[in-house]
Amino acid sequence: MPKAGFIGTRVSGFFGVLAASMLGVAMLAGPAAAGSTSTCSWSGTCFAVAVSPSNPTAGASTSFKFTIKNEASKQQLGSVQITAPAGFAITGAPGATSFTSSSAQFLNLSLAPAATTTLTVIAAGPCSGGSYKWGIKATGSSGNYFQLDPASAGNLSGTLTGSLSLAFTTDGQPAATAAGAVITSLAGSSGGPVKVEVLNGCGQLVTASSAKVSVAIGPNSGPGTLSGTVMVPASGGIASFSDLKIDQPGRYTLVATSPGITSATSVGFTIIFGSLQTCSSTTCSASAQSATTSGTVTTSAADPGGFIATSMGGVSFSCGGTYQPVSDAFGFALFSRTGGPLSAVLTGTLDIDKSLVKSSGHPGASSWQICYAAPSTSPFKAVPGTTGTATIGGVQFVTGLLLDCSSAHPAPCVQARHKDNAGDVIVKFLALGDPYGRG
Repeated sequence: MPKAGFIGTRVSGFFGVLAASMLGVAMLAGPAAAGSTSTCSWSGTCFAVAVSPSNPTAGASTSFKFTIKNEASKQQLGSVQITAPAGFAITGAPGATSFTSSSAQFLNLSLAPAATTTLTVIAAGPCSGGSYKWGIKATGSSGNYFQLDPASAGNLSGTLTGSLSLAFTTDGQPAATAAGAVITSLAGSSGGPVKVEVLNGCGQLVTASSAKVSVAIGPNSGPGTLSGTVMVPASGGIASFSDLKIDQPGRYTLVATSPGITSATSVGFTIIFGSLQTCSSTTCSASAQSATTSGTVTTSAADPGGFIATSMGGVSFSCGGTYQPVSDAFGFALFSRTGGPLSAVLTGTLDIDKSLVKSSGHPGASSWQICYAAPSTSPFKAVPGTTGTATIGGVQFVTGLLLDCSSAHPAPCVQARHKDNAGDVIVKFLALGDPYGRG
């Protein structure tokens, strides 16, 4: 009977001059960060700074927090100017008096001695990773310069991370095809190669990249084995895989990896056990057969230029209750031109050879049922007590005997049963999308 298919981101810091006298040298106390106490060496007017985050993502817009502490003993800190690192662009500065893409000015802070304040600067980093450094300077309320505490100067530096990533190209995603056939970007091995591109932190193609890219079957995929050339160096930033194959049916994804680069996962695609036939119009039909079972499906909702897939046998499943499977399993599915699964009503027949009919002990057509299997995402109403589950090609299915068609029980359902002159039992049914079925 039929089976369910597979659906399938300057100003340099101001440093004061240490003053020396004939009596000695004014010394700074040990390392100080924003929020700590420091002995200021320059006329008692120092400030400390801490910046977070220190490891933003390349190409991303990030909100940077600058925590400023006035380490002066008497004077108020009046203003702070923050200058963006090379390659950064300031896009916002809440509370700033003014800002440009390269700097932000915060005036009239009136920050008392030992007090702290947090200033925010929103900036987009460059597309590639690497180290960077902010510029900062401060003045007192009377206009005199404040010295940046050297113990906190390192807080102005950081490192952009995550600069490179992989992605399957829009015209290089794997599409449905038959087991053992070359996987391409269109269903039925009719498209170009599977392609993976190397992108920078802004999502732009890195044309200079020749990184070695490998592909493998993704997690929670079918049981098949991937063959072909699975490691390819990128050319112009794109790695092309022209001979990939999977030997067993199921629902799959591919994962692309390269050392030091963020990996990528493809869209899901189906490997069919059986054959794919091109649909020349919206009406499309296909058949499959074995020595003892044959099946045919027809739909009027196909994608012209798309595909209909059929298979006979190759999988095993059953339904609950006392049902005993007899025929081979018949599978079928519809695909668009790009290989995406289509959900549509199909009319089908399952023909069980008279030899099976005789050996079954049920010679009358009226007692024959269809054990149907549909993806667990598409449950259906079944004869009570006959529901079950099955894993087919790494995909979870729900199973059950089909009810007879009626207004209360639309597809999937059984339309009719009869015997032909040769003694074969023929069951006519309605199905949805990509199921399996057997008698």
